Amino acid sequence: MSNVQEAFGKAVYSYAGAVRGYVSGRLKGVYGEGKPWFEAFMASLSFQKQNNVRNTIEAGNVKAPEDLIDVTHFSDVILRQKDIFKPLFGNQHSKAVTWAQEIADVRHEYSHQKPVSDDDAYRALDNMARLLVLMDENEKAAEVKALRDGLLTGGKVAAAPAAPHDPALQPWWKHAQPHADIRKGQFDENTFAAKLDDVVRDDGSAPLEYRRADLFFRKTYLTRELTAVLADTLKRLAGTGGESVVQLRTPFGGGKTHALIALYHLVRHHADIEDADRAAILKAANLTDVPRTRVAVLVGTQLDPNGRSVDGLTLRTLWGEMAYGLGGKDGYELLRAADESGIAPSKDKLIELFGLVRAGKCSALILMDELLVYQVKAAGRRVEGTTLQAQTFAFLQSLTEAVAGVEGVSLVTTFPESHIEYYDHQEAPEVFSRLEKIFGRVQAVRVPVQGEEIYEVIRRRLFDSIDERAATQVAAEYSALFDAHKDDLPLEARTTEYRKKMTRAFPFHPELIDLLYEQWGSMQSFQKTRGVLRLLARVIEHGYLSGAARPLISLGDVGLEEGEMQATLTQTLKDAEWGGALASDLSAPGGRSYQLDREQGGNYAKFRLAQTVASAVFMASHSGGTEKGITKPGLNLALMHPEGITPMLITDALDRLKNRLYYMHANGNYVFRAQANLNSVLADRTAQVKRERALDFVREAAQKAAGPSLFKPFIWPEGHKDVPDSTGFKLVLLGPDATLEDRDNRNRKLGILHQNAGGGPRIHKNTLVYLIGKGGDFTRAIEAARTLLALQDIEKDRALTLSPEQKADLKDRLTKQTDMVPNLTKAAYTALFVPTTNEAGEAVWRDIDITAHAKTRPTLEAAVTDVLRQEDLLIAAIDPALLLQGPWKLWPADEPYLELHKLREYFTRLPHLPFLESDAALKTAIVRGVQQGLFDLGQFIGQDPKNIWDRKNPVDEGSVFFTEAYRLARPNTIPRPTPPVVDPPPVVDPPPPPPIGPLPPKRGVTYVRLTLPDMPLTQIPTLLDLFHGLKDAKGQVQMEVRLTASNPAGLDQAMLDLSVKELIDQHGLNVDWHQE
Repeated sequence: MSNVQEAFGKAVYSYAGAVRGYVSGRLKGVYGEGKPWFEAFMASLSFQKQNNVRNTIEAGNVKAPEDLIDVTHFSDVILRQKDIFKPLFGNQHSKAVTWAQEIADVRHEYSHQKPVSDDDAYRALDNMARLLVLMDENEKAAEVKALRDGLLTGGKVAAAPAAPHDPALQPWWKHAQPHADIRKGQFDENTFAAKLDDVVRDDGSAPLEYRRADLFFRKTYLTRELTAVLADTLKRLAGTGGESVVQLRTPFGGGKTHALIALYHLVRHHADIEDADRAAILKAANLTDVPRTRVAVLVGTQLDPNGRSVDGLTLRTLWGEMAYGLGGKDGYELLRAADESGIAPSKDKLIELFGLVRAGKCSALILMDELLVYQVKAAGRRVEGTTLQAQTFAFLQSLTEAVAGVEGVSLVTTFPESHIEYYDHQEAPEVFSRLEKIFGRVQAVRVPVQGEEIYEVIRRRLFDSIDERAATQVAAEYSALFDAHKDDLPLEARTTEYRKKMTRAFPFHPELIDLLYEQWGSMQSFQKTRGVLRLLARVIEHGYLSGAARPLISLGDVGLEEGEMQATLTQTLKDAEWGGALASDLSAPGGRSYQLDREQGGNYAKFRLAQTVASAVFMASHSGGTEKGITKPGLNLALMHPEGITPMLITDALDRLKNRLYYMHANGNYVFRAQANLNSVLADRTAQVKRERALDFVREAAQKAAGPSLFKPFIWPEGHKDVPDSTGFKLVLLGPDATLEDRDNRNRKLGILHQNAGGGPRIHKNTLVYLIGKGGDFTRAIEAARTLLALQDIEKDRALTLSPEQKADLKDRLTKQTDMVPNLTKAAYTALFVPTTNEAGEAVWRDIDITAHAKTRPTLEAAVTDVLRQEDLLIAAIDPALLLQGPWKLWPADEPYLELHKLREYFTRLPHLPFLESDAALKTAIVRGVQQGLFDLGQFIGQDPKNIWDRKNPVDEGSVFFTEAYRLARPNTIPRPTPPVVDPPPVVDPPPPPPIGPLPPKRGVTYVRLTLPDMPLTQIPTLLDLFHGLKDAKGQVQMEVRLTASNPAGLDQAMLDLSVKELIDQHGLNVDWHQE
C-alpha cells in the first residue's frame, strides 16, 4: 500500500468515528434519544442511501444505530438538518457540505481499491481537518493535519508528533490560543473591514465585535496614538484642551475608521466599556468621566448626494445631516434653508448650531469618514449654477473655522495617504488636493498605529490569550541561534532590541509582520492593518493544530499550498497572473517546490525546506516600491529556527530551487515574478531533445572519460563484433542497456562479449575488463545531457528574445552544465568486472568497486589500472618459480618442454592469470629463472637443440624470443649434442713458395639478400633462425617484411581497422601502408 493510500486510510478511519459521534449527538440533543433521532437521520438521507442503511440492518451486522452513520451521510445530514448545523458551523456551513461530499467521493474510490491521487488525498485530508476542528475534535484534527503535511513531503505515515518538552521548540499554537472563529475558519473577512455607518445603525449589519462596545475595546489594542486621539478628543469635548480638528491619516486599512468607531463607542456607550480600558483613557485625558456628547456621523460611502428621508425630514447635504445628528429636528431647522437650497451655510450659522447643542449642556462631536468618495459623487448634482461638490468644499472650510471657535466641539475626520487608495476616479486627484488644503490649515494629523504597535494590535485582534513567558523563552532561543550564526545574518538580528521585538511579535516572526505591514502595505491594493489581519487570520487557521508548525509563524508558514490562501493572495495582489506562478511552483502537492521536498527526503522532507524557502521568497516579492525580493541574509533571518533550518540548508535549497522553479528569479536577491524564468524556456526545449541525441552525447562523454593508455577503450559495444579478439588489453564500457542493477541484461551482455568474437569463439579472453555503471547515475547523466543540449539550442536560437538577466543565467548554466555531463558520466561507472575462475576452474566474474579511484584519477582507464595493480591483477614482474610450479599450473609435470610462444599466449587466454603489463616482464622472469637454475632455455630446430642456456651459460633478454623454437626445459633435460669424431689431418708436404711479386687481393662474399616468396605461415618462426645465422656470419642484418592481402570482392574494413591497425599501434611498428 502506498503512503498516500495508507495516510488516507488512517485519516478517514479517525474522521468516520468523529462523524458518527457528532451527528448522533447533535440529533439526539434536538430530537431526543431512541427512535426520534434515528428517524430524523434517515429522513436526511437520499432514497438510495436510505435503502443502503436498511439493507445493512437486515444483514444483522449492526450493534448500535450510531454505527449506521457513515462518512457518505455527513453532507446529506448537515445540508438537510440546516437548522441544527448552520448555527454550529456559521459561515462555513455551505463549505462544510462541499467538504464532506468531496471526502465521501474519495472514500468511495479508496474503498473500491482504486488508487487515490496525491491531489485528491491532500484535499480530502485538509477537508477532514477543517471539519474536525468545526466539530471541536482538536486531537483528531491534529492527527489528520500531521498526515496531510506528510503527503507534502512524501514522509512516512505517522500520528501527530509529540510536542517537545522545551516550550521554545513547541509549535506556536501550544502557547497562543486564536479566537474561536479563527480556529474554526469561521471568521468573516468583513470583520476586519470596519464600517462606521453600520455600527451607528446598529441593525445587525456590523459584526458583533464592532457593535458591542465591550467586545470592541476587548479586541482593540490602545496604541499610544489611538489613546492620545481618544484623550485629546475628550479634553476638547470637556473644554480642557485638545485639538479642535483632528485628521486620522494612514494608508488604506490602517485603522482610521477603527479609531472613529472607538470615539463613537467612547462617547455613546462608555458605560459598557470595561472599567480598565475606560479608566486608562480618562486618566490620559485627566478627566473623571466622559462628557455628555451629541454625535453626528457622516460617512461618504453611505450618504447619497440626492438626499434621504428620516423622521419626516429630507436630508440633502452634509450640513443637513450634521445638523440633524447634533440637534435633531431643532438643529435641522436652523439649517433647513441651506439644506434645501444646497447652498453651504455660513460660519455664523454653524456656530449658532453648536450653541444650540451647548445650550443643552452637551458637547458636539462630528465624525467624518470617506469624504473623498462623497465629494466625487457630489460633483454630479447641480445646485443653482454650481455643484453640490463646490458647496460642500465651502461648507467644510466654514466648518473647520467654526469648530475651532466654539469650545466643546470637535471634528475628527479620516484621510487617506493618496486619492487612489480609496477612490480611483478621474476627479479624485483634484478633490483630494482641495480637501488637503482645507483641513491642512487647522488640523492635527494623527496616525493611530505606529511602528511596532502593530504587533500588539494584531495579537489583540487575532488571539484570545498568549503565554508571555513562553514568548520570552522562544525569543531567547532564537537569539542564541542568531548569535551562533551571526556572520550569516543582518546586523540587527544580534541586538537586544531585536530580541524584544520577537517577544512583542510572538507567535509571529517579526519579519513576517514587518514585511506585510511595510512592504505589502506600500501597495495601493493592500489595506495595511486590515489586510495584514485578513492574511494572518488565514495563516493561523491553516497552521493551528498542525504538528509541522514551528515555534514562530514565519514567512515560510503562510500556507501558500492551500487554495483559499491562494485565492486571498491573488485577490489582494489584484493580479490574476500570479495564479500561474502559484500553481506551477507553490501549490500542493503538484508544485515544484513540494516535488523537490519529496524527492530529496531527509531534512527537506522534515522541515518542508523547499516549500518554506519558496514561500518566503514569494511573500517578499511584492511591494509598492521598486525594491522587491529578499537577500540571502534576509532569508536566513526570516526562516532559521532552533533545531531546524540552518543557513547551510537555506543555501542548498536556493541552489536547487533556482534550477527548478519557473517563476523565481535570482539576480543579487531572490524574487518571484509573474513572468517565467529561463527554467520554463529550458523545460520546453529539453522536452524537444530526443533521448537518442542525449545518449550519443553521453557516449561521447564516456569515450573522453575513459581515456587511452594501456587498455584501449571500447564504448557501449552493441555486439561481440565491436570488440576485436586481439592480444592487446581492452577496457569495455557497457552502456545504459546493461546496468549494475539489471543483473539479467548485464550478465547476458557480458556473456556475449566475453565468449564470442567476430568469426567464432573468443580466444584472448584474458585481455578484457568491463566497466559497468548504475542505472540511476546513467539517468542523471542523460538528463544532464538533455539539459545541456537544450541550453545550447537556446543559445543558438536567434529568434528567441531573452532578457539580460536570462542571458547571464544562460551563460552561467552552460558553463556549469558543460562540466556536469562528463563528471556525471564518469561517476556513473562504479564497478569493474574482471574475468577469473573459481576453485573448481569455472569461469566467474570478480566485481571490484572503483568509486574512490574514479574520483581521484583523471580517467577511468587510469582508475582501472590503479585498481588492477592494487589487487595484483596487473603485474610488471613475475616470480620465475611461478612459471615452473604453483597456482598458475602453466607447466604440467609430464611435459618436458614449455614453448615460449604458448607461455605468452597463456597470459592472454587464461582468465585465472594476471594481466602482464608487457612482454618484458615475462622475458625478465625467464632470464632470472635460467640464472637461478630453475629451468634451462633451448633454441631448437625441429626437435634438435641448437642453443642451450643454463645456469652456467645464462641468457640475456635480447636472446629470448616468443616462438616455437624457444622452449623452457627442466634443468639438464635438454640433450646436449655429441661432439663429432674428427680424424687427424693427413701429412702433406708443404707447398712450394709463391712466386715473388704482388698477388691480387682475395675478396670474400660481402652482401647476401634472401627472398622467400610464398613463405608458409608455419615457417615464419624460422626467420629468427635465419636472422641469427646471418648475424653469426658477422653481417649487419636488416629485415624488411612485405605483407600483401587481396580480395577482388573487397577486404573487411572493420577488421583492418580493429585488428591489423590495432596490432601495428600496439607494437609500435613502422609501417608503410599502401592500399588500393
